[in-house]
Amino acid sequence: MKKLRWPLIILLILIILYQIPAPQADFFELYQRQDQAARQLREFMQRPVKTLTVDGITWRYLAGGQGAKTILFLHGMGGAYNLWWQQVAALQDRYRFITYTLPEEVDNLDKAAAGIRAILDEEKAGKIYLVGTSMGGYIAQYLLNVMPQRIEKAVLSNTFPPNKQIAVANAGKARAVKLMPEILVARLGARQLQAKLLPAAQGDSLLAAFLPSLPFSKKRFLNRYRVVVDPFFDNPGSYAARRIQKLIIEADNDPLVEPDLRARLKERYADARVFTFHNAGHFPYINRAADYNAVLEAFLASDNPYLAVEKVIYDNYAAGRRQADTVLLNQAFATQAVLNTNTAAGVVTISLADYLDKVVADGPQQLEVHILDGRVAHRMADFRVAFDYPGKRYIDNLVLLPTDRGWRIVNKTFASVK
Repeated sequence: MKKLRWPLIILLILIILYQIPAPQADFFELYQRQDQAARQLREFMQRPVKTLTVDGITWRYLAGGQGAKTILFLHGMGGAYNLWWQQVAALQDRYRFITYTLPEEVDNLDKAAAGIRAILDEEKAGKIYLVGTSMGGYIAQYLLNVMPQRIEKAVLSNTFPPNKQIAVANAGKARAVKLMPEILVARLGARQLQAKLLPAAQGDSLLAAFLPSLPFSKKRFLNRYRVVVDPFFDNPGSYAARRIQKLIIEADNDPLVEPDLRARLKERYADARVFTFHNAGHFPYINRAADYNAVLEAFLASDNPYLAVEKVIYDNYAAGRRQADTVLLNQAFATQAVLNTNTAAGVVTISLADYLDKVVADGPQQLEVHILDGRVAHRMADFRVAFDYPGKRYIDNLVLLPTDRGWRIVNKTFASVK
């Protein structure tokens, strides 16, 4: 019996350890200040969250605000819907917002996208702005791939591009975490907070109180890790992706995103704006909220030149040609615009006046118009557009420049194709 006693005691201790849930601190006990951040968080936490069941998984989210545009906030691996309380407080009087908590059952990007798409439909959100950090920034990149038609702008904050590096570097740790009791995993997380995350944020007291207040479970941790390492393949250089205006926010001392991953993210989205925080760590939206909000607001309020050019092509040029409306066409073309094509006799140059006379003579037309590709850079736009008439197709290469009357076509080179 004595030989059996100690193994049984050890087994009992292990069983007890595996039943102990991870502790969750109370922010307001840890953070004694009654400052604006604390008051805003208290008010934020009093708002009722909504629930939506998607494929048997219950999603919890908060929606509110006012304005024509909707911001979808996407939190990081250890976060929840309230991670963005300071951004919501700053923006809710001008934008609608949705901020969710990724359910612990979600373990891949497809499930994440399905739930997000359902929430957007439920809230009748039209075109949206994405603001994602860390894991949320990775999910945002996936959404750029699978639902680009719903997205106008994207903020990729303290995040990383699709890669194998994270999975390779953390494979052993992931296997070990599966075997650990939840309380031990939580303790290791608390140790990382003290050793890496807080020093990178200059020991910020708000961050020190908020991060331990976030909910945690081993199942949630492991499944979110699976989301982070879930690979996907896309074409960030495609027109559908390029037309979405992007901002990359990073910190030069981010302890969770390696410098080479930050560099690869900027290479991947070479047309994105970039803002770099100095010595702000992984959570500048918390410990540098005022600065973060200013950068965010300026970007969200800025004009997207791709949308302006598309409006000229579809609403003025295409509609004008379809209706034989020279008023619309004059709103599409610069007065000095030149049109070129190639015939059996050689290159032919056509004046805008002659083109308008031809449009009037031919009258209204049945046609479909599709932008095939386009790029806006250095105050110049270069677009390739297909005009499909019954039985024939024309390809236009358009060069547009900004004028005091908006973007205008200054050169059209076109050809008939089979």
